[in-house]
Amino acid sequence: MDKNQARKLAKSRISDMDDAQKEWASGAIADALSSIDEFTHAHKVFVYLGTQNEPDTNEIVGLALMMEKVVCVPRVRGEDMKAIAISPFTNFKTNRWGILEPVGSYAVEDIDVAVVPMVAFDGLKRAGHGKGYYDRYLAEHDCFVIGLAFDCQEVEGLETNAFDVPLDMLVTEKRIVDKNGQRKNPYFADSCQRQD
Repeated sequence: MDKNQARKLAKSRISDMDDAQKEWASGAIADALSSIDEFTHAHKVFVYLGTQNEPDTNEIVGLALMMEKVVCVPRVRGEDMKAIAISPFTNFKTNRWGILEPVGSYAVEDIDVAVVPMVAFDGLKRAGHGKGYYDRYLAEHDCFVIGLAFDCQEVEGLETNAFDVPLDMLVTEKRIVDKNGQRKNPYFADSCQRQD
């Protein structure tokens, strides 16, 4: 399945979720992430700030700050995306896509873990929004990549290319997938029903 078809299918499935389902699923995803060694042992984490159609990461950002990690979020300028350090006192503004970005602060280069969004996935392959920001960033930074998605965003046979950076781990409300296979999310919430 090409990426445009995958995006369309996944977006349709997400639109079937109501706000309560998204909140419940986001909580299960955040709880699972908080128990994953790669995340808990990381010193510097890069976490996306999501849109309404992505798992909410506010709980993850808050937890990482409480754990005294260096927490970074994306800031885009032109074709470039940087990991910008934040604190509980950071000011934010909304960018052209309606996503919050930090004002001021500094870029961090040596990230341990990147927590990334996606529109669709197939195993550890992801399709983003099509702008390539995360793939370009990840190609230049050696870090452990964890993708977050609602389980209904899964598609079969997702086509990727040489520029697509695969995930090291995927976390949904139902499961955790890594290179060794998959296991049930211990905080499972049946919040996203697949309707084909």
